[in-house]
Amino acid sequence: MATIQQLLAAIPYGKNNAVHAYDLAKQLGLPVGGNEVETRQLIREAIQHGNIILSVPNIGYWRSNNKQEIIDYINSLQERAEEIYNRSDAIRDAWNKANPNNIIP
Repeated sequence: MATIQQLLAAIPYGKNNAVHAYDLAKQLGLPVGGNEVETRQLIREAIQHGNIILSVPNIGYWRSNNKQEIIDYINSLQERAEEIYNRSDAIRDAWNKANPNNIIP
């Protein structure tokens, strides 16, 4: 299994240098194909340990030391979280409206 230090060495600084999860997996000797589950899990673990790793679909992962870029990324994550929360509320509301005797709290 690859280590966080190996992961950090493989992820460059700067969005223009971003690396796709597939390429990271290959470089780290992790399984490729599908969603590169182990690679993404290692990235989440690295973030939980205080490392700043940003990502954008179809661009890849990169490290950042740019405050404004990090603020923008955090705002984007919070907007996505709010959209997901609103979608879950809408689904629950639709269920409860159609099933008033069997509601989801």
